[in-house]
This record gives sequence, C-alpha cells and structure tokens, in this order.
Amino acid sequence: MITPETIVRTLALADVKWLSTFQPRRSDPDLRPVPLGFLALIVMGAAALMLPAAHAPEKTLSWLDAFFVSASAVCVTGLTPINLATTLSGFGQAVVLVLIQVGGLGIVTASLALVMLAGKRLSLAHEGAVAATLGRLQRARPAELFRFSCLSVALIETMGAASLYWRLQTAYPQGDPSRLLWQAVFHAVSGFCNAGFSILPAGLVQWRGDAVLLSIVDVLVVAGGIGLLSLINLRYFYFWRNDPRSRGQLTLQTKLSLVVTALLLTGGAVTSLLFEWNYTLIGQGWEQKISWSVFHSVMTRTAGFNVVDPGQMHPATLLLSLALMFVGGSPGSMAGGIKTVTFAVLFATARAALLRRENVEIFGRRIDARTTGIALMITLLAVGVVGVGIAALMFTEFRSGSAEAPDHWLGIIFEAVSAFATVGLTAGVTPLLTSGGKVVVILLMFVGRVTPLMLAVYLARPVKRWHIRHAEEQVALG
Repeated sequence: MITPETIVRTLALADVKWLSTFQPRRSDPDLRPVPLGFLALIVMGAAALMLPAAHAPEKTLSWLDAFFVSASAVCVTGLTPINLATTLSGFGQAVVLVLIQVGGLGIVTASLALVMLAGKRLSLAHEGAVAATLGRLQRARPAELFRFSCLSVALIETMGAASLYWRLQTAYPQGDPSRLLWQAVFHAVSGFCNAGFSILPAGLVQWRGDAVLLSIVDVLVVAGGIGLLSLINLRYFYFWRNDPRSRGQLTLQTKLSLVVTALLLTGGAVTSLLFEWNYTLIGQGWEQKISWSVFHSVMTRTAGFNVVDPGQMHPATLLLSLALMFVGGSPGSMAGGIKTVTFAVLFATARAALLRRENVEIFGRRIDARTTGIALMITLLAVGVVGVGIAALMFTEFRSGSAEAPDHWLGIIFEAVSAFATVGLTAGVTPLLTSGGKVVVILLMFVGRVTPLMLAVYLARPVKRWHIRHAEEQVALG
C-alpha cells in the first residue's frame, strides 16, 4: 500500500544503500526531497505541456521549449522562448498557472509539507532549518507557518484577482467576462508569486495605459517579495496602540525587509525615471512616466513583467536593473536574488569596518560574526554562479542569432542575472537562444531557486567546535 511516508522516503532515496555515503546525519534536516521534488515537478510539467491539448491550433512545442517553460514556471522566473498567448491553449496556460502556484509556495513550504505528510513530529534540527530559511519569530511553529502561508497566499491572490477583475471590467466594458476573469486570476497568481508570466499576446504592455491596473500588480509583487515571517509579524503589530506591550514590536528581519525594499524601490524608480526621461519615456505624460518607472523598479525585484521593452532601454538603466535583480526580495518570500537582508548585513559590515567599530550593529541590534560570514559567502557564491553562467552563455551564443539582439553582450549578462535571480526580464535574448543557451538558462533558474535556501539550511547546523586554536596574525588588505 502506498502511503505518504512511502512517497517521502522514495523521493528522499532513503532506501538506496549505495547512497548511504551521502545520507545526512540523524541530527541534520534531510531536505533532499525539496530539489528532487522541484525537478520531478519540472519534468511532469514539461510532459503536460507536450500534450496536444496544451497547444493552440496549428502550434507545436519542442521538448526543450516545454522543459524551459516548465522550469521557468516552477522556479517562478518568467523567462520563456514562446508566447504563451499564441502557442498554448487554455489547458496549457492552466498547466503553467499550476506550476507557478506550486513553485511559488517556496522551498520551505514544500519541505514542511513533506515532513508533515510523513506524519512525523518536527525535530529541533528541522525547526532550525525552517528558522534559517524563513527567519525567526517568537512562538512561530513550523506547522503554524505552513497553515498561515497557505491561507495568506489564497487570501492575497483572491483579493488581487478580484481587484484586477473589477478594474478590467471598468477598462474593457465590452470584454468577455469569463476571459477577463481568467486574465485576472492568472496575473494575480503570477504577480504574487513573482513569476512574471502573462497570457496577453503583448504581455502587460497591453495594460500600460492604465495606472490602476499596474498599481495593483505592483502591490501583488511587493507583497509576494516581503517574506512570510514579515507578513506574520506585520499581522500582529498594532502600530496605532500607545502601550508598547499591547502594540507588539517588529523584528529586525521585518525592519530590514521593509526598509531595504522601500529604499531599493524608491531609488530604482527615481533613477529609471531620470535615465529614461528622454529615451523610452519620451512623449509620455507625467502619470505614465511615473507609473512606468515605478513599475520597472518593482519588477526588477524578481517579478519580470514589463511595460517597456528592456532591450530598448538605456544601458545605464539596464546596469541599474542588474544590481536590483541581484539583490532580489526578502528571505522566506516568493522572490529570488541574494535577498534584502543579506544585502543589509553586508552594508552594515562594511560600514562597521569603515568606522573602525568592533561590532556590526543594525537598528540597535548586534549581528554576530557567523551571520556576516554567511552573508559574504552567499554573495560570493552567487557572483561565482552568475559568472560561470555568463561565460557559458558567451560560449553558446557566440556568433548565434542572439548576437542580433540590441546591446548583445550586455543582454547576455542581463539574461544570466535575470535567470539566476528568477526575475524573468530579458533584453530580447531569450527567444533567440541556441539549444545550449536554453540549457544554461534552465540550470541558472534551477540553481538560483533552490541553492541559496538549501545553503542557508545547511549552514544552520551547529558549528563544529575545534579544540585547537592557532596563533593570530595580521595581513595587509587593500
């Protein structure tokens, strides 16, 4: 008889003896089912997209393109070599939507689900792993986090879909209600999960004249990139109360997530407005210029929608977008990148070194040396992976069709960062990629989605204590 525990053990390869060398110790959380589950979901999604029912009339899809779209949906990236509106049928678009929703729930939610399906009580090691990935909040239990995350996703996406449907009915009074509802639901899920997929032939360019529609999508994307623990913290923070004991308090992670997000969004919008004022924004009114600039800044936080073709943007705007994409969203969210809190810790570390302070402090709280070391390591690893990806794309795309894209080599770099940070923006390179280039981008999306969080869980284990302590010696830097 097949039971949930049997499924979990099979996914974890727990009964394969030759893998015993790679088995984690009993004290460590076993999160191998998560990357294996993501990979299995990608394969199943590709198989579903290859069904004739998933294709639009007189349209076909290659296995590589099906695998590419499936991986992009599961990793909530948004890069695609095909036009979903013209290539896929309603069933095919529904398959993509399901893949986005399952992938958007996140690696931690998936691991929690697998542990609870096994019918086992969460060990201290598992709880430490969850805390490392989501963050820490007093009296927040993993099972409660799982229920809250599912309810939050359903509530926010339902509210988003209702808001989009209301506005679409106002903007397109002659439109088919069922079609408008499908568009609202799809883009609400895609927006909150930071996926960036669209079922409109021209993408959200079709909506760029309506600032209200774009604002609703902005709110969905920001909400999906804040992080589950921050949403929980905000839920129980009553800022209007005078008594501190009844008001509650914001955790350091929530403060950093909100402050860094606000700063990056504001800075990105202002600089995009300045760089594009006499470029892609020329001839537009004030409302459109501000709306499009804010929208681009929000979408570089790993969402991937666009109302202006990035391939037509000023190179300075693309360079700024690279930095915003690399930072990404907040821990425990739908977004990718190295995360806002990691960026804040790195900045605080550099500031402490510049001011010759012994401790790294943020908002009156001290950050331990191990956390700063992990932040530096995650950043260096991300830089290394992106660097390898850029080199691989330069090799596969040399003298290929993608060389015809504007700002070819900048576009290649943009593509690699967008894939790793699971953003989904492209400077016109994705549809022109060779088969080798598509494989490279698929690997970047998968690694960018799974590796950072798995690494955080791995580093959450207890530090190895050494009885030998070597002599200290100073070295020159700079």
